[in-house]
Amino acid sequence: MTAEQFVSAALENLEHGCVIHRSAHTQNLRWANSALTTNGDTQTSNLTVIAFDHGRDGIRVGIRSSEVGEPGDAAVLARGSVEDARGAPVSESAPLTDGGRSDDFASDPQALDPRTTDRLLEAAGTFLEMPGRQFGYAELGTTTTYLATTAGTRRRQVQDEVRFEASVRDEGGSTWWGTNTLATDFDAAARAEQDRLEWQHVREDLEPGRYPVILSPSAVADLLIYLAWSANGRDAAEGHNVFARAGGGTRLGEQLTRRTMTLSADPQYPGLATSDRVVVDSNSSMESVFDNGLPLRRRSLIEDGRLVSLRASRPTAARFGLEPVYLADNLILTDNAGDGDLTDLLARTHNGVLVNCLWYIREVDPQNLLLTGLTRDGVYRVRDGEVVAALPNFRFNVAVPDLLDRVVDATKTSACLPREWADWFTRTAMPALSVDGFNLSSRSDAV
Repeated sequence: MTAEQFVSAALENLEHGCVIHRSAHTQNLRWANSALTTNGDTQTSNLTVIAFDHGRDGIRVGIRSSEVGEPGDAAVLARGSVEDARGAPVSESAPLTDGGRSDDFASDPQALDPRTTDRLLEAAGTFLEMPGRQFGYAELGTTTTYLATTAGTRRRQVQDEVRFEASVRDEGGSTWWGTNTLATDFDAAARAEQDRLEWQHVREDLEPGRYPVILSPSAVADLLIYLAWSANGRDAAEGHNVFARAGGGTRLGEQLTRRTMTLSADPQYPGLATSDRVVVDSNSSMESVFDNGLPLRRRSLIEDGRLVSLRASRPTAARFGLEPVYLADNLILTDNAGDGDLTDLLARTHNGVLVNCLWYIREVDPQNLLLTGLTRDGVYRVRDGEVVAALPNFRFNVAVPDLLDRVVDATKTSACLPREWADWFTRTAMPALSVDGFNLSSRSDAV
């Protein structure tokens, strides 16, 4: 059965609502101790049916999701969601809009291109051939999403994903590198990992404290993803997060950093393109099933250092006097004064600490977006433009908006893979940042 037939079978049993069908094809490789250990090739499909029950006191929502094997399964799922809606509480709502029709809505789900798989194998081989004990994980994915609503929307969207992580270890220590694009010089990346491992053969000590710290693009991504996840308009309006203004209201319009920085999401961003329509499976203060089919465009949370948007669904926006804002499935930070790459930034640094990547990040206080976590796989002393020694790992504590206001130098933006959040979010492009007074709060035994 085709995806369109499953969607049609569910719609026939809905008076008001939405149907979402996702078909995903993924391939992965894992290696350890310089040998390939596992590989997989997986195809999955799932159908979600969202039913609306229009009553005198408002609209109720019922949602069911499952794998389906034949049109009868889709019909059963739809009737179940209708039944659930009748017994659900009244939901904040907005009228469904017609999101238009894709010319290829009837087309089959997309599969991975074998040439792309070959490129992945070549990249893994590049690292496996290098000295030291090599560890890594690589994954390709493509997901085809079909969205249909009783308002007339018929959209087919394809979104690709690349995740490539490589670690190497020897007696001196370990390092990590990752990317979210196959448009990468993997030979150069493997050589750079070997250089970083060599840096760890000379070691120095460092007491906890506040230091000038250079954060790699990956480390920057891990911190700013959390900021984007926390940019909740309702929480700000109700005084529950860092974007709430003292005395009431939100901090929209405030200057968060003196740097001309912009944090945005763009479905058309080169190399990290994403789906261009809202597809929502359940309600929250930032997302609403009633917004399914709305177009996505480039949106900024921060523009030239100023907070310009907070995330909100149409129902939430109407309730709190906000603008409805959805973000595409990527995140890009740019600094208008950024120049060069990480090597150039190191050359401009008289004295500082280079942090390769972060992990085990947790929120301490939502009121100032204070995060804590650990450095991992490479902390280095930088003197007079050169890396001179490896340092121990640290626990860090940093309030992300405060971090943005402490930035003193930056590189150009480049695609990068977050280390901590790669299981949930891969499409980021960030600069490396030099941050004054970064709090390395205590020593850590992390490797």
